[in-house]
Amino acid sequence: MPKPIDPKPTNHSVRWIFVIALLGVVGVIFAFNHRPTKQEAQSGQGEKRPTPVVITPVRMRSVPVELKTIGNVESISSVTIKPQIDGLITSVRFREGEHVSKGQLLFTINTQPIEATVDQAEATVAKDQAMVAQARAQLVKDQAQVRQANATLKRDQAQLVFAQSQEKRYSSLLSQQFISQSEYEQTLAASRSASQTVQADKAALQNAKAILEADQAAIRSAQATVRADQAVVESNQIKLAYSYIHAPFSGRTGSLKVHAGDTVQTNTTAMVVLDQINPIYVGFSIPEQNLGDVWAHGKAKRYPVSVITRETPPSTLTGTLNFMENTVDTNTGTLRLKAVFQNQQRLWPGQFVDVFLQLAEEPNALVIPSEAIQSGQKGDYVFVAEQGKAKLQAVVVDRIVNDMAVIRNGLKVGDRVVTDGQFQLTPGAPLREVSPAGKKTGQQPPAPNASAPAASTTIKTTTTTQSVSRQTAETPTANPNAKITGRN
Repeated sequence: MPKPIDPKPTNHSVRWIFVIALLGVVGVIFAFNHRPTKQEAQSGQGEKRPTPVVITPVRMRSVPVELKTIGNVESISSVTIKPQIDGLITSVRFREGEHVSKGQLLFTINTQPIEATVDQAEATVAKDQAMVAQARAQLVKDQAQVRQANATLKRDQAQLVFAQSQEKRYSSLLSQQFISQSEYEQTLAASRSASQTVQADKAALQNAKAILEADQAAIRSAQATVRADQAVVESNQIKLAYSYIHAPFSGRTGSLKVHAGDTVQTNTTAMVVLDQINPIYVGFSIPEQNLGDVWAHGKAKRYPVSVITRETPPSTLTGTLNFMENTVDTNTGTLRLKAVFQNQQRLWPGQFVDVFLQLAEEPNALVIPSEAIQSGQKGDYVFVAEQGKAKLQAVVVDRIVNDMAVIRNGLKVGDRVVTDGQFQLTPGAPLREVSPAGKKTGQQPPAPNASAPAASTTIKTTTTTQSVSRQTAETPTANPNAKITGRN
């Protein structure tokens, strides 16, 4: 027989009824405490709380006048190492891609054949030098004979003078008949004999001098032979030096084209490419329309040039304009320039960089942080804080330099512009200034007494609005007439 149903509720049901009733009372109390006042409901201000923003005053400062373009890194010197002699590579003294110093040994080519040739040439030089010494000894001997012949000539000339004087005296005595005819003829014969002896001595002296000249010619010939032999030695020594290939300058090597055991040919075989990367060039071009801007600011060789690499994080280097092409490229309408930089392995040949050619400094320029600039259908604008409220102010931006916007029109020194939190503002919205450290861009702090889920919803919605606004603000406006630009 079925059990009768107990009309009394269980303890579990009573507990649930009590919990539901309690939640209802709490909800009524919460709604009562958070209802807007009558005045707020009528004015509509109950939903508009001050927006926390970061405010920055408009300042006046000097900013650079720059030309921005894209450049390409170039090595100052790039050479392909080729041998100057034929031979077999015996050793490679570096690793490919390695940095080498000026004068460092790179390759060695087999030296044995050239060393043998050098030894042979040096032996020939020694033999010919011995011949020179022998010729000089013969010259000394013949010079002694010349001196002897010269002394004999002088002695015989003295005897001739005495014989001639005797012949004259005997001729006078003969005319006076003091001596006989035979005595005079003896004196005359002696005089004639002395004269013939002098003539013979002169001939001997001339012959000795001719021999002396021949000896001197032999010496000169031997010396010329020695010099020719020495030239052969030097030539082979140069070839021997070519067997050791050194780096012509400090730089970085490329990939090896040859290895130990390979045979190379003179001025034909490429062995390795060496690039000088410190200092280094950055080449770039500017439109011919900017030539006036370049020449209007002084001598080009004194211009500072900055480059920013495209790596992460980017690197910034400063150099000096070093070269300007003497003609404009008729195909592109641009002028080629080069700047030189001290490089600590931060720039590489072939690398693309952003180039900033600083022409001058513009004094007393009005600047604000670039993040304050927003773009609308009518152009750029900012929000200016006036009496605790946001005022939309149209501006004319001249350029962006180092994250600072140069304002050409629309602001004055002392104006206070919103640089963070501006994407949540509308004209006339109330503001609450906060420090940059206590504010994250585009996020509004949760209202007091708000629950955690409500705060999360507000941040999410605000972040979405911020993303859309940033996308609109960062969309560039085409300006085909712009010449001078800054760093974005």
